[in-house]
Amino acid sequence: MGGAAGRIAPLNGELTLSFLHRIAARYHLGIREVLAAVTDVGGLQNLTGMLYPDSEIHLNAQARERVAALCRVPQHVLEEALPAWRREEPCGTYGSGPVGRLMRGEEVVAAWGPACPACTAARTGRKMPARRYLAPEDRVCARHRYWLLYLPHTGGLTVPLGRCPEVIEAQRRHARLLHRSPIGAQAFEVARAVTNSWWEQPWPRQEHAWPARLDATRPDGADPGWWKVAARDLITYPETVALARVLASRPLQQRAVAESSGHLPYRLGELPGLLAEVAGRLGRPWLIRHLAIITHGPLFAWAHSCVHTRAASTPASQRTLWKVHSSHRPRPLSDLLPPPQPRTDHGQPEPRPVKRLRGHSLQAERAFERSLVHTHAYHQQHGHLAVPKEDSLGDYPLGAWLSNLRTRHTRLPAHQAAALHALYPWWNAPWSTLWQRTWHQARDHAEAHGPLKPTSGFPTTSYSLGEWLYLQCTRYPALHPEQQRLLTQIGIDAAAAAAARPRRRNLKAGAEEALAHARSYAAEHGSLTSVTSATVHEGFRLGQWLANQRNYQRTSHRPLPAGRAQALAAIDPWWCPPWNLKWQRSYHRARNAAHSQPLRPSSSFIDLDDSLASRWLRRQCSAYEELHDGQQRLLAEIGITTEVARTTREHAHTAAPKRPGAARAADTEDKDGNALTSAGPAAPRGRRRTRRATEPERPREPRSRLGHRPDLRPGFETALAHARAWQAEHGHLAVPRDTLHDGYRLGWWLFSQRNRAKQRARDQLPPSPHLNELTAIDLWWNPPWDLYWQRNYYRARDYIAAGEPFDPVARIPAPSTVLGSWITRACLQYAQLHPDQQHLLNAIGITARTAEQWPPSPRPRPHAEALTHARTWTSEHGHLCPPIKTIHDGFPLGEWLNRQRELAKKRSSLSPTQQALATIDPWWNPPWPILWQRAYHQARTHPRHPATRHWAQKQQRGWLLLHPDQQHLLTTASLVAT
Repeated sequence: MGGAAGRIAPLNGELTLSFLHRIAARYHLGIREVLAAVTDVGGLQNLTGMLYPDSEIHLNAQARERVAALCRVPQHVLEEALPAWRREEPCGTYGSGPVGRLMRGEEVVAAWGPACPACTAARTGRKMPARRYLAPEDRVCARHRYWLLYLPHTGGLTVPLGRCPEVIEAQRRHARLLHRSPIGAQAFEVARAVTNSWWEQPWPRQEHAWPARLDATRPDGADPGWWKVAARDLITYPETVALARVLASRPLQQRAVAESSGHLPYRLGELPGLLAEVAGRLGRPWLIRHLAIITHGPLFAWAHSCVHTRAASTPASQRTLWKVHSSHRPRPLSDLLPPPQPRTDHGQPEPRPVKRLRGHSLQAERAFERSLVHTHAYHQQHGHLAVPKEDSLGDYPLGAWLSNLRTRHTRLPAHQAAALHALYPWWNAPWSTLWQRTWHQARDHAEAHGPLKPTSGFPTTSYSLGEWLYLQCTRYPALHPEQQRLLTQIGIDAAAAAAARPRRRNLKAGAEEALAHARSYAAEHGSLTSVTSATVHEGFRLGQWLANQRNYQRTSHRPLPAGRAQALAAIDPWWCPPWNLKWQRSYHRARNAAHSQPLRPSSSFIDLDDSLASRWLRRQCSAYEELHDGQQRLLAEIGITTEVARTTREHAHTAAPKRPGAARAADTEDKDGNALTSAGPAAPRGRRRTRRATEPERPREPRSRLGHRPDLRPGFETALAHARAWQAEHGHLAVPRDTLHDGYRLGWWLFSQRNRAKQRARDQLPPSPHLNELTAIDLWWNPPWDLYWQRNYYRARDYIAAGEPFDPVARIPAPSTVLGSWITRACLQYAQLHPDQQHLLNAIGITARTAEQWPPSPRPRPHAEALTHARTWTSEHGHLCPPIKTIHDGFPLGEWLNRQRELAKKRSSLSPTQQALATIDPWWNPPWPILWQRAYHQARTHPRHPATRHWAQKQQRGWLLLHPDQQHLLTTASLVAT
C-alpha cells in the first residue's frame, strides 16, 4: 500500500464508504482489505456492523487520520466534501484506537443516490461508480439527462431521461422555487406526500402521463410491477414540483382561508379555488371531481391546517402548516422492495419472516379493531356516532375514544379513517356532536310525523326541538355548508329558513296545564302544602312551578296574574300562607291526627297516636298569643281556641315534677320566631334517654384544667407504656406519624400530644403537667425544630455508636448517601441552627470548628453557564430580550430567561442570579410586556425600516398610556420626537 497511487480527491457530498471504495480501486484492493487497514488494532479489525452495497461508515479520529494518509488529502478538505466525515465518534470493541461503524437503512442514513457516471468520470478521470448524498432537487443531472435513483440493497440506479424532458424541466422549476421561496423545501415535502398518496390509489382512466412515463423509463428486462414501486419518486416528480409551487403560493393560501368563510373544511370540495388551481397547474381538469370528495389525506390535512391557522406567518402556524404526519409520509422503499431472497441448495427460495412495517404498531391496530367493534354496536343501536365525550358503551369509554380520534382526525392512517367514514360519514364533523345529535332527532321526528313546517313555527315538534330548529334558521347563512346540506335533507333550505317563524310557547295553555296538575294533586293529598320544589306529578314539575308562583306572589318583581292567584286559592286557600310552609305542613299533620279522635287539652294531647303532632300542638298552645290571626283561625278549626290553649298551659304547670336526672328542654324558637317550650312530662324515647332519666345524676369530681380527666387517665397510661417500650428499643421518641407499636398507633398519639403542647405555647398557657412524664422519657420528644432533623440526628448518633467510620471534614460518610447528605447540610448551616441543635451536634463531634473546616463544594453555581450565555448574547445583540425559542450554542437561553422572569414576579426581592441579569441588561425584565421591549430593540436596530416607522407612530399616538421609562427609552433612541 505504500505505492505511489497519487492523490485521491473526494466528490462533493460523497458517502464516506463510497470514497473508501474508490480508494480501494486505486490501490487495486478490495474494500474489506481497506477497512481492515483503516480499523486495525493490534491485528484485530475494530469494525462493527455488516457490509452491504447500500451501507455507510462512520469513523473516529484515529481512523480518519489513516484515511487521510491513504488518499493524501488534508482532513479539512475531506470534512468539507464528505457530509458524514465527522458526524459521529463511534466506540469500538477493542478499546482505544481507530474505530469504524457500518450502518444502513433510510432511518439512519440520509437520502443518497448514485453519482452521475459521466460527471464522476470527468472529475476523477476514472469510470468508477460512486454514491452521493442527494437532496430532492439533486436527483436529476440535467447536463447528461440522468435520474439518480436510490434502490435499497444496491448501489443505486441511473435512469436515462432522454424520453422524459418534462422531468428535466421540473428540476429547473424546483431549483427556482427553492431559490425564491423560503418554504420551498417544506412545500415540496408536503407535495411529495400528496402525489405519493395518489400513486398508491388506483389510477383513473383519464390518467395518461404516468403510465407513459413509466414505460419510457423502465429498464430493459425489468419487471413492470417492480419498476412501478421503485420509480415512484421519478414518475411523480414533475407533478410534485408543480404542486409544491401551488402550495407555497401565499395568495393561494389566503384565498383558501377566504373561501372557507371561517369554517373548518369537512371535504376538499368546500375549497373550489384550491382544487381549480391544483388541477390547472397539473394539467388535469378531471382532478377537481376526484379531489372534491376527499375528507382525509395529506392534501386535506394541509388545507385544514391552512384554514385553522388562518395562513398566519407566525413560526407556530408555519410548523403546523408544513408538518407531514407519519401516517401521510411515503412508505420507505426498503419496506416496499424486499432484498433479494436467498435460495436453498435445491434452488428454491428460502422463506423469510414477515417484517413489521415501520410506523405500524400491531398493538395499536388491534386496539383500533376492538374499538371499532364497539363503534359498530353503538351505530346499530343509535344510527349515528355523535357520541358525547362522557358516554360509555357498557364498560368501554366510547365517547372519550371517539373524542380523541376527532382531535387528531387529520393524522389518522388512511385505512382507519376509511373504516370510520364508511360506518358514519359525519363521525369527525367540524361542528359539535350536540348539533349532530339534535339533527338526528329532528330527522327522526320528520320521518315519524311528516314535514317540519318552518313557516308555522314547527308546530308538531317539542318546544326545545322547535326552538333549536328556529335557531338554525336564523343562523342559516352563517352555518357550515355541510350543515346547510344536512338541514336541506329535512326540508329546511335557504328559502324555508328565511320564511321560518319562531316557536311561540302558549303561556296560557301552560298555566292551565299546571293548574290541572295542581287540582289533581290537591284532590289526592287534600292540599298543596306538601308540595316541595322537587315534587314531580305525573311527569310535570309541579313543585318548581308552584315555588315560582309563591315567589311571584310574595314579591313585586313579577306580579302573579289575578286569575291565576284566584284559581290557586280555589284549589287551596292556604297555598301561599304568610307564614312558613313548615308550620302549614305541621298543621295538616295535626289536623289529620285530630280527625280520628277528639283533642284533650287536660292531658296535653298525649293520647294522640302521633307524638310529633301532640308535641307540635303543645308548642302552639304555649305561644298561642304570638301566632298570626290566620294561624289562630286554622287552629280553631281543629278545636284549639284561646281557652283550650290556656288550659293546656295550666296543665303543663300543675303536672307532676320531673324525675331526677331527666333532661330539661330549653325554650327555643322555630323559623317563624314562635316560642317553643319543652315537651312536658312526655316520657323520653330511646334506651340512652331512659337510662339517663332513671339513674341519678353523678356528682362531678373537681379536676384541674391543666391535667387529665380521671376517666382519660387509663388511656394515657397505656400510651405512656408504649412510649417507654419504644424509647427502650430505639433510644428516642422521634416517631413518624404512621408508626404502630404492638398494634397501638403510637405515632398519631405523639403527634396529637405535640400539637396540643404547641397550641398551649401559642396561647401563652403553662404546659400541661402530664407532659412532664413524656419529657422524663425523652428530653427531645417535642423539639422546637423539625422532627425530620431529629430523626436524622438519632440515625447519625446510632451510626457513630456502632463504630462506623465518621469524619465530617473528610466527607465520611459520603454526601451521596442519605446520612452524609444530612451531615453536609448540618455543617453548612451550623451557624443558623438552634443553640440546642448545636449542642446535640457537639455531642456527636460536629462543632463550630468542624463546620468552618468544611470544604466548599466543587460544583459550579447552577446558573453560571446560563449567565455566560446571557453575557455573550448581550455583547452580540446589545440587549437581553431574545425570543423564547432562542437556542444559544446549544443552551435554551430564551426559555431560561422566561423562567427567570416568572420567578422574579413571585419574589419580593431579586435573587443573586436576577441581580446579575440586571447588571447585564437593566431592562431584561421590564414592568411592561416583553414583546414591547423586543419591538423596541428591533426598531432601534433598524430605524429606517417601514415597520419601525409604523410602530413608532403607534407609540406616538398612545404616548400618554406608556410607562415613563418607556417614554425615556423612545426619546433617547430618537424613535419618537419630543
